[in-house]
Amino acid sequence: MWALTVTAALAAVAPARADRIRTQAGIGYDGKIVGMDAGGLVLEYAGGKRTVPLADIASIRVNQYPDVEKAEEAYARGLAGGPKAAQSLADAERLYEGLGQRGPPPWLRVLVDSRMYKVYARSGRTQEALDAYLALAENQPTLVAGLKLPSPRSDDATGNRELLKKVEAALKSVADKPYAGELKQFRLALAIQVGKPEEVLPLLEPFLTSDNPKTRAWAMLKQLDLLFATHKIDEAEQCLNQAAGVLAQDHPQEVAFYTGRVLAERGQHVSAALQFMRVPILYAGEDRTRTAEALWCAGVAMKAAKMPDGEISKVLNEAVQNYPGTVGAERAKQELSRLEAPKG
Repeated sequence: MWALTVTAALAAVAPARADRIRTQAGIGYDGKIVGMDAGGLVLEYAGGKRTVPLADIASIRVNQYPDVEKAEEAYARGLAGGPKAAQSLADAERLYEGLGQRGPPPWLRVLVDSRMYKVYARSGRTQEALDAYLALAENQPTLVAGLKLPSPRSDDATGNRELLKKVEAALKSVADKPYAGELKQFRLALAIQVGKPEEVLPLLEPFLTSDNPKTRAWAMLKQLDLLFATHKIDEAEQCLNQAAGVLAQDHPQEVAFYTGRVLAERGQHVSAALQFMRVPILYAGEDRTRTAEALWCAGVAMKAAKMPDGEISKVLNEAVQNYPGTVGAERAKQELSRLEAPKG
């Protein structure tokens, strides 16, 4: 009895375990998370306050919300890739959603929105990614400054029309915000999907002549999409040759991908497959959506070149297994079904 009393007394006076933020560099900060500012999470630490940027954070432990640590661990495993990445992201999503439903403090709400945005974007769930992006922008605009909205799905015309309406409504109230430019680009990307390519091409001109090199590069890629959509292969090849020098700096995977498209249109299927395969071999980490699409395109080119079914299946299976949720993975799955169907 005496021992139990002492134990209870010690427990009553023992200090609570501190919250902890561990950075990507392996530095741990123990204290109490008290909020978020334009720079990141704010921690009471060593008698003062320290701000740790979200991008620098490897893991978070919050005593009041133990699921934060579990969610962060699952999130990190999912972003690391591998065969269990999709399940890890699903686990992270479940935990983050649970945290969001418990009336969390504002800083935790922002953390959940920022993590959920990446989960949705990585999973190809454009509608949910946009919702998380807009919520994050409203609460902490600086955190969306470097975020790129995911490309609209090319297989969801109805969903893209709904997204276009939502983006146009949002732009009416945020036209002067620093992230309005990203929303305008996304609006144009949606218009490309649901409008007539020949009507959308002129809308690209302001972006192609922008002072921002990243905006110009993005516009060049959209111009290539539209030229292929209108079967203007000669113009697409000419545009690619002119833009290759600029795109190769930050988008080398795109140069390989569009070169493969030109070669495929010319009937040079083996050369096209080799170009498409440069994307997963050399640039897999750049854009998982594009990587999955390149694998699907490589499989189609290999089939057109009458290469062995086993080799084609390996390529298509890589898209299905490593990039679930993307349009490329879905198309690769369909191509596998056709490939494995009984011949006769």
